[in-house]
Amino acid sequence: MNMRTGEIRPTGEMRTIERKSIELNSEEFKVIQAQIANLTQQLSLAQTVSVKEKNRSDELANLASRLQADFDNHRKRTQEAAKKMREDGRVEVVEKVIPIADTLRQASLMVKDEKVAEGLKMVLKQFMSTLETMGVTEIQSLGQPFDPNIHNAIMDVKVKDPKDVNIIVEVLTKGYRMGDKVIRYSDVKVGR
Repeated sequence: MNMRTGEIRPTGEMRTIERKSIELNSEEFKVIQAQIANLTQQLSLAQTVSVKEKNRSDELANLASRLQADFDNHRKRTQEAAKKMREDGRVEVVEKVIPIADTLRQASLMVKDEKVAEGLKMVLKQFMSTLETMGVTEIQSLGQPFDPNIHNAIMDVKVKDPKDVNIIVEVLTKGYRMGDKVIRYSDVKVGR
């Protein structure tokens, strides 16, 4: 210690300890710097891997979304195809059984025995009721304007009243539809 100034000056031994401490801290500092550089490099690598994995995750999520949409579209197409097949099957069956109604109707008109005729009419009524439960309805034609979408003109008939031109004057064979689909066109005579 300097008596005049009151300053404490390090002795030679203290200076050596300080210098070693600084050198030691310098070595520790270099080690720490190397560790920091290593960690920075690892972080950079991890960030690169993270970006690649995020991109891959996004691609997989996108693929999953497209697959889900494709599956939903396939399911809808399959359901629609199955529905159409059921409807087509019902239409095909109805097309084949409608002539039975014609036969029952004609038979009930031709039979002389009233009880047999009544029995045939009851069977016809039950048959038509069954068709109605399947959505089959008769096309009302008599007295209606001719419509080529639901009628088949077999003959033209001269009419006196001009209001009856293009009006159906007689139904030869009844027509039927199931919903909006015509199962069988009505065969008709049209006024001319």
